Amino acid sequence: MRKIINDPVHGFITIDNDLIYSLISHPYFQRLRRIKQMALAYLVYPGAVHTRLHHALGAYHLMQKAIEELKQKGVDINDEEAQGAKIAILLHDIGHGPFSHALEHTLVDVHHEELSLLIMEKLNEEYEGKLQVAIDIFTGKYPKTFLHQLVSSQLDVDRLDYLARDSFFTGVSEGVVGYERIIKMLTVHEGELVVEEKGIHSIEKFLISRRLMYWQVYLHKTVLSSELMLVNILKRAKTLSQQGQILFATPAMHFFYNNLFLSMIFMPTSSACNNFCY
Repeated sequence: MRKIINDPVHGFITIDNDLIYSLISHPYFQRLRRIKQMALAYLVYPGAVHTRLHHALGAYHLMQKAIEELKQKGVDINDEEAQGAKIAILLHDIGHGPFSHALEHTLVDVHHEELSLLIMEKLNEEYEGKLQVAIDIFTGKYPKTFLHQLVSSQLDVDRLDYLARDSFFTGVSEGVVGYERIIKMLTVHEGELVVEEKGIHSIEKFLISRRLMYWQVYLHKTVLSSELMLVNILKRAKTLSQQGQILFATPAMHFFYNNLFLSMIFMPTSSACNNFCY
């Protein structure tokens, strides 16, 4: 199996693994097409309509490059570990709900990483344990710490992609990051992911770009105020629905309006799960 995806940020992304292609085709992953990466930021930056699916594929692409670079430098990464790291980054945001972070604790008061892990465990059952290495890397339980650090750390491929992608789609050039050079400067020392000394200026630029993106985009006053309005509207609707008022909404929205969810367990207190629970 070999597929090529044309990405506007990274160019051609190659999918050459049957299991990974199957996961990308799975409905759990495909639902990310309908989830905006930057929530309501498009109200200020009209181009910011890219999705979590775009970001997941971009992060997967950068993980491929990072693993190849580390292998070339003599770091011991076998095929199973490489596959696990790619799956872990591909699915790291699969637990995001509508409007991403904006509604993270509104419809369901559970962090998206907890939901991502639950979905990954569900997929692991479906794929007969083939995702276990990916889950161990995702949760930081795998012995090779640097693999988890590639997925989640202060300098991971997740951040490298979303900064480059968000900058591209908003048109805010201050967020441009030299992610290719940073990846070229990655290496491993005593089991930890580190950056070669000659890459220090690229890291400084990365940190400055991230700060500027927060000031100009992520924490823009109009973006924050619109997201707060959306959150308050949904909280009010939830309160009214639980008081017995009939609101105009889809069956799925009524389900979330009328049920309280427990963190970690992620089971509604009501027994009326129907087809929405898994």
